[in-house]
Amino acid sequence: MAERIDLVAPGGSYPILIERGLLRDIGTRASALGLDRRVAVITNETLAPLYGEVLCAALPDAQLIVMPDGEQYKNLNTVANLYQDMVRARLDRKSTVVALGGGVVGDTVGFAAATYMRGVRVVQIPTSLLAMVDSGVGGKVGGDWAEGKNLV
Repeated sequence: MAERIDLVAPGGSYPILIERGLLRDIGTRASALGLDRRVAVITNETLAPLYGEVLCAALPDAQLIVMPDGEQYKNLNTVANLYQDMVRARLDRKSTVVALGGGVVGDTVGFAAATYMRGVRVVQIPTSLLAMVDSGVGGKVGGDWAEGKNLV
């Protein structure tokens, strides 16, 4: 049985869906989630073969973009590479970016989506407990800088 939590935040409200098998069945909810247009599913090298292909297969017009795995890649160089990948995927202002992963993916992809074309829609699918209560909710995203964590 699906559980839906409607989160109200200063920037707006959005639903949080909790359900077993949601990745396989997400195609049935694609339109309601804004996933019926061009979509980029962005995940890391570890999760791509496990869940990325399943998720892309369930969505009508999804492309898989894979970023490196690890905290050391939560930076502006990775964001710049994601911009290039999003341009190659022909994402436009009506496209949606899906961040599939833990905190590094959620923060990095969320930042890239917020700044690509002045902001495109993002759907967070957190895969770690920390991401479920941190980067996956609340809308705060960021990156690391040489002098410290989450400075950008």
